[in-house]
Amino acid sequence: MLSRLTSTATRRIPRHVGGICSQWASIDTATDTSSTTSTSWTSSSPPFGSSVTFSTAANSGNDQQNEQAVEEQTSLLDKSDKNIFQKLFDRHSISRQTNRILIAESFLEAAITQASDPRWYGPGRIKKEFRSYQAILTMHIWMLHKRLLLDTEDPHSAHLIQEELFDIFWTDSNNRMRAYGVNEMLLAKNLKTVQQYTFMHCFHYDHCYSGELLENPEERLEELKHLVQTHILLLNPPNDENDGSADDDADALDDTSDQAERIAWYIEAQYQNIVHDWPDDWYRKARVAWVDLPDFSDMVDAKGNILEPFPVDPEDILPEDWARNIANDGTYYYWNTKTRKAQWEKPKAN
Repeated sequence: MLSRLTSTATRRIPRHVGGICSQWASIDTATDTSSTTSTSWTSSSPPFGSSVTFSTAANSGNDQQNEQAVEEQTSLLDKSDKNIFQKLFDRHSISRQTNRILIAESFLEAAITQASDPRWYGPGRIKKEFRSYQAILTMHIWMLHKRLLLDTEDPHSAHLIQEELFDIFWTDSNNRMRAYGVNEMLLAKNLKTVQQYTFMHCFHYDHCYSGELLENPEERLEELKHLVQTHILLLNPPNDENDGSADDDADALDDTSDQAERIAWYIEAQYQNIVHDWPDDWYRKARVAWVDLPDFSDMVDAKGNILEPFPVDPEDILPEDWARNIANDGTYYYWNTKTRKAQWEKPKAN
């Protein structure tokens, strides 16, 4: 299926955006799909952090975008031709619940696998912090959310899968906060903060792929670059204060322009891949093939100087067929995806 993006955006995807990668997440009732993988974190900064100013056209229209999100969900339900009894059966049937949970967990597992790729935090120069990882994960969750919104065959079931997907997303966020040592009594408060900037991030994607920006690829790419710098690289826009911070903020934005553009092109390619080109039979089996990560080699700063390459952290590299998961208490463990063996100690390469 071709979209309006095809005419301009996807034809101009530069060389540093890869093709389809071989990372899959499929439903298999004989397979434990509830496990999640994550990369190693060394930052001691609090997961909630300080808020980053969101200064785009979407900032003044947050309420309107919130209403648009609600309208999207409402319109999804309105598309369903099921009566109230069929909807109740979908929601409360044990078999339907089981299938819904498997699909949502497979989607989340696929998003976590892509967000945990150590290339983001090595060559990609993204900070190994809670909020940066949350932003990368949010990007992929939003892609899956948009694909679910386009389900016209069974929109009611798609709506229920979305609910389940975000429920387990928040559970995963809680588990990672526990790993940072957040007190149990403060989890609910911190989760509200995490949800707030996560939804702001999602609303910014909605802004980029709606209205005039949907029809203008060049302006959309610029807005996506700003999105990356704000929500993923966590850079503040220049302010009007005369304390020198405005110049520092402007320099930081300029120096990350190439980095932000490569990630913006990745978002463009991923949007086309998941929202428009994902085959229905793969989608209904929760089989996800992501576009590969950008090529972060030879990135340049604002002056055109090639930046020193950042290698992948050896601590983030696991032997083949091994994954790193997090338990509900925030403790990390390792499991083999083929043998199903689980252990607390990091496996050593042969």
